[in-house]
Formats: sequence, C-alpha cells, structure tokens
Amino acid sequence: MFDKIKTWYKAQTDTTKALIWIGLVAVIGIIIRWDAVIAGIKHGFSFYSSK
Repeated sequence: MFDKIKTWYKAQTDTTKALIWIGLVAVIGIIIRWDAVIAGIKHGFSFYSSK
C-alpha cells in the first residue's frame, strides 16, 4: 500500500506536492485548534442570527 502511495506521490508535479503538504498542515492545524475553530463558527452564526 505504501509503495502505491509513494509511486503516486512521485508522479505528481511540484505544485501538486506543495498543495498536498499545505493541505496536511492545514488539517493538522484545524485539529489542534478545534475549540477555537468551533468557537469562531458559533460566533459567526450568532452574529447573523441576532439581527
């Protein structure tokens, strides 16, 4: 399985490889700051629903 992923990754362009890494870092950041993300979403919805 890892060989298949490794082969697929090597076939990607440099731009695609960079976007994959940026996406992974973003997902890890969201997981680490999950409470802050949820608080921001709640704040945004309460802003629009309070009008």
